Amino acid sequence: MWCYLATGNYFDVLGMKPALGRFFHQADDLQPGASPYVVLSYATWQARFAGDTKTIGATVRINGHTYTVLGVAPRGFHGTEMFYWPELWIPMMMQPQVEGHSWLDERATWDTELLGRLKPGANRSQAMADLNRIAGDLARQHPLSDKGLRMRLAEPGFLGSGIRGAVAAFTGGVFLLAGLVLLVACSNLGGLMLARVTDRQRELAIRNSIGAGRLRIVSQLLTEAFVLAFLGGASGCLLAISACKLFSSWRAPVDFPVQLSVQVDWRVLAFAAAASLLTGLLFGLGPALRSVRTDLNPLLRGSSGVAIFKTRFALRDLLLVAQVAFCFVLVFGCLLSLRGLQSAITLPLGFDPRNAVTAAVDLSSAGYSKEQGLLFQQRAAESLRALPGVSSVAYANSLPLSLDQSTTSVERAGQSDKIGRQRSRAIYYDVSTGLVAGMRMRLLEGRDFNDHDTEHSPPVAIVNQAFARQVLGTNNPVGQTFRYTPGSMPVEVIGLVADGKYLSLTESPQPVVFRAMRQEYNPTTTFVLRSRDSSPALFAGIRQEIQKIDPRLPIYGAGTLESLLGFALFPMHAAAVALSAFGALALLLTVTGIYGLVDYSVARRTNEIGIRIAVGASAFELLRLMLARLLLVTAGLAFGVTLAWLAAPALSAIIYTTAPRDPALLSSVVLALLAAALVSCWKPVTRGLRVNAVSALRCD
Repeated sequence: MWCYLATGNYFDVLGMKPALGRFFHQADDLQPGASPYVVLSYATWQARFAGDTKTIGATVRINGHTYTVLGVAPRGFHGTEMFYWPELWIPMMMQPQVEGHSWLDERATWDTELLGRLKPGANRSQAMADLNRIAGDLARQHPLSDKGLRMRLAEPGFLGSGIRGAVAAFTGGVFLLAGLVLLVACSNLGGLMLARVTDRQRELAIRNSIGAGRLRIVSQLLTEAFVLAFLGGASGCLLAISACKLFSSWRAPVDFPVQLSVQVDWRVLAFAAAASLLTGLLFGLGPALRSVRTDLNPLLRGSSGVAIFKTRFALRDLLLVAQVAFCFVLVFGCLLSLRGLQSAITLPLGFDPRNAVTAAVDLSSAGYSKEQGLLFQQRAAESLRALPGVSSVAYANSLPLSLDQSTTSVERAGQSDKIGRQRSRAIYYDVSTGLVAGMRMRLLEGRDFNDHDTEHSPPVAIVNQAFARQVLGTNNPVGQTFRYTPGSMPVEVIGLVADGKYLSLTESPQPVVFRAMRQEYNPTTTFVLRSRDSSPALFAGIRQEIQKIDPRLPIYGAGTLESLLGFALFPMHAAAVALSAFGALALLLTVTGIYGLVDYSVARRTNEIGIRIAVGASAFELLRLMLARLLLVTAGLAFGVTLAWLAAPALSAIIYTTAPRDPALLSSVVLALLAAALVSCWKPVTRGLRVNAVSALRCD
């Protein structure tokens, strides 16, 4: 289960009231280990305890320790993060029991977030100034751990301000693309409304001649447009509600309680309904006003070929140009996101996730000592290595691109002990012998860890290229030394591995150090097995072998190493899904618009086609006549290429790992839309070529 460690005043600061029982308070969270209490989320209370009111006061076991259930959080409260929904809350002073080791007194630990409220009358700048005065005092009192400490205020919900920029950029890009889809739909609607009014010119002229005033005709056309807009908006709202339910029930492909809460908001629905009605009325108003300005005499004499517009190109033609242009941008964004996703999957990661599976245990939660933990790790590795099909087994405290990432301070050995010496932060992994080979990392120089690297031998480490450059200032670090803390033993670099991806796919090269597990014991243990078999039988075998050693030990994170990339690829998957949906919808609307334009053009020119056939026009000449309007598609594509080129910065905000102005991709979209345009014209053009000249000449 996933939980929050929260100080005793957490719920009081947030102003929350329990749905059942009570919350823990400041008086319940004063001494380490003295507050074995837990508050359940409403969903956990319903799912695991069937909503039983007798749960309050009951005891539960978490990591081998007993806790008393104090209360249940209100329905809909999921903590202070938008995407992480904890299942329970535990007082902060219980951290050593929850995690098996204590960092409450470690100054170099940065695993907590501070929450607070502004005083009445105070503003953000005053609060930041006060906080940074405190940070300055801490830096002077503890220069080794807090030098350069700065504080910044951010609204809760996005890991402080950690992912707020990325979420805002993605949301802004999606909003822009949704606007483009709306423009495509409006262009399509406008063209269809104009064509419909053109077909009804004679009807409207007759109505006008028998006494219907222009206001009455405009009111009739607007009423029809309103009804269409209302029906379309209502259908869209129902579809949106269903989509929200579908998205909310979806679970991200990661071993983490990521929740996309896509709730139906009446304000959003009201905005969408208003936009639907407004666009329907606006695009119905133009044709209505045009219709009442038409000269009635030719229409009443039976001349149905008089166009509303006297210009060479009608407004519906210009709308088609805009429609094709906006569609181009959306389809381009769709293909760009899919290409970006493909590039991300094949991106050099620094390790090979293929044919590897993982399983993790937390020995500290089971009360293992260092000696017991080291013995368990060795015994488990030997047992797992004996499983059928397994070629190698290694283990580490964490793996690259997983959620659990830790950093440590490092400095080059031999520097002056003055306060101003250069110190850096590096990601660290505590690994067993064979982990580098088991993960198939590229060892550029030196050697891997071996059985002689124990706590009784000099400390050694393997570093990546970024560590060598940024910390040691060299490209050949083997034999160089560094320290973790001032005064600690120097650590010798025995190997150099190629750079990889550790925190995210978009990161710049990060300094990383791999430490020998026997020298830097870590109770968090993730086993990595190389095997071509990733069937349920293998995972059952892994669970069985571990439980033979200790049946009390819970196993988590069991899956393929490739599935570990689910969290890192999640933003790209989300962008690809959004852009694909928008692109497909825009393409459908555009194909419909082109089909409608050509079909309308063929229907309006049936008499002309019949005359041309009667006088001996060839099929090629008829094709050229019927497809003349496809020049508008070419103009729309040219406009779309320009828009896509200008929109490249906005697209790069939600898509990465690709060049947003790729000429080859632009050319592919041009060809794809031309092909779609030709396909959409097939049926009306075929019908035009089959026109019977005698029947066509009899048509009014």
